[in-house]
Amino acid sequence: MGLLDNKYVLIGGGSSGMGPATASLFAKEGAKGIGIHYASSQNKAEEIARNITGTESFILKADVSNYDEVQAMVDNFVSRWKRIDVIVDYAGAPATIESWSKNALDLDDNECLKPFMVDFLGSFHFIRAAKDHMKRQGGGKIILTSSSPTIRGDPEGFAYTVAKGGIRMMVKSLAPLLMKDYNVYLHDIAPGTTETPANRRNYTDERWKELSREIPLGRAVYPEEIARVALFLASDLSSGVVGQTIVTDGGEVRL
Repeated sequence: MGLLDNKYVLIGGGSSGMGPATASLFAKEGAKGIGIHYASSQNKAEEIARNITGTESFILKADVSNYDEVQAMVDNFVSRWKRIDVIVDYAGAPATIESWSKNALDLDDNECLKPFMVDFLGSFHFIRAAKDHMKRQGGGKIILTSSSPTIRGDPEGFAYTVAKGGIRMMVKSLAPLLMKDYNVYLHDIAPGTTETPANRRNYTDERWKELSREIPLGRAVYPEEIARVALFLASDLSSGVVGQTIVTDGGEVRL
């Protein structure tokens, strides 16, 4: 028996970062079907889907900043499997080391808005697109991703941090409504310095070593560790937990 036996899961931003680790773990825990969302990396999404063992899987493309595309993707998922039990959304705007370290006060409107369109609005679009499907089947779980710097603030990656902070407030604001009216759990994982290719691109090797030394854990958090938190929130183990942000950053931020 697995923690996700007979569950159907859609992983937003599933083609990179924490998506592959989550897909693999959820399959091992009995998920009956897994959808891998991607925006542009079709080859990566196909490779991840092929590597999932013990469960059905398929890939879905959508620009998460476009609500109609997210709704069509979720409808496609439900049309295939007749239900959608869990959404884990990792989809986020890409960043270069130059844009990440750019002085926050020098950012133009487009640079500020891009993370809001992908990270914040994309998360909201998943909720809007799935809530009625989940209500009809008796409930479900939606797990979003913010970032632990949203708790303390950080001038680096300013637009990203502020957009991710909006996700935390979205969870706090919408979780009671979704629970009462839809029987849908809404949660948020807040990673810190995480060992993903996208994060590594934002820092020089020396700066990455410095960051790692500053973490109480003594290293960056691994994607598999984020996946295990997602598993807890997606499973019945968290049945009494509603509307929470789970900080998973090796102790960088302590609540």
